[in-house]
Amino acid sequence: MKKIIVFCLVLFGMTISGCGKTTGESTKIPPESSKQKPKTTETTSQSSKQNTNPAVKASPSKSSTSSEIPQASDKISDVWLATGKQDGVSSTWYFNNGQLTVNNVYHFSYTIAKNKDSHGYTVVTISNKEGKKHALLLKRNGSNFDGRTVEGEDYVKYLADGTVPSGQIIEFIYQQKQEKVVSQNASLEEMEHLKKTLRTYIFDTYMPGPDYVYAKGINWSENFYDNLTANEIWNVIEEFKKKNNGKEGTLFEQAQYLSWNAPIKDNWKELFFEDWNNSNNREDEIVKLIDKGDTVWVYTDSVPYTGEKDNYPIETVDKRTGSWHG
Repeated sequence: MKKIIVFCLVLFGMTISGCGKTTGESTKIPPESSKQKPKTTETTSQSSKQNTNPAVKASPSKSSTSSEIPQASDKISDVWLATGKQDGVSSTWYFNNGQLTVNNVYHFSYTIAKNKDSHGYTVVTISNKEGKKHALLLKRNGSNFDGRTVEGEDYVKYLADGTVPSGQIIEFIYQQKQEKVVSQNASLEEMEHLKKTLRTYIFDTYMPGPDYVYAKGINWSENFYDNLTANEIWNVIEEFKKKNNGKEGTLFEQAQYLSWNAPIKDNWKELFFEDWNNSNNREDEIVKLIDKGDTVWVYTDSVPYTGEKDNYPIETVDKRTGSWHG
């Protein structure tokens, strides 16, 4: 039964919308899309006359020329974490020279259009093994991408007149270069199992247990641990095994190595403030943070920063694990 379900998912491209696609009826159209509706209509009339595919090349308006069509120069390769901005569901996308792997399980091929479409999207056409095609529309947002998936009837309409559906926006955050990915032969189930096993050991066994010692380094905020992807944890533990002569080691050794080598996520500060506001320190307002690399010094209104030599912080935060100590 599982094989049939997986086959259907791949066949109909449900994986591509794994971040929880919603319909236009249940989701408000972003201001960007609503503003460009008149432009879409104009593109439609022009497209019918010139027989131009808007998913690959933007149809020129009366006052524009083909030289004004923006080139799709965005680099899309390596590993990206895709997260739906509405449902919060995440998946890992690995772009590698025309081959796409989602969650280390589902495999597709892809091509990137030379030109951006009339809405300024870089168009990635994705095909499954049966040749069924979908589109991933990407637009730069700082160092990340905001994306929309276009499938089924929406894809047909997009090819016909350039209409972009109003489903949820998916944020793509760059994770790592492909040569650093060591989990390509592991299944998503294996990686999720490892993440769950280490989580249970750290939070249910070791930290509340009699053998816990702060100085041994296994000190985690649940917020920070849950913010790691299963793929990230798997890669760190695979690195540990290589350094341990191929041996898995104990759960304590794995948890300790993860604590020392977990990736520092871009949203560590947001997670720390959330933990701080939910702690007994919430009435002590933070007035200054001083970055020390892997750690951060915290100064508050009760222990303010003076710049003097012996002006030590009230707390020191580990940016990898989210733990802090005075």
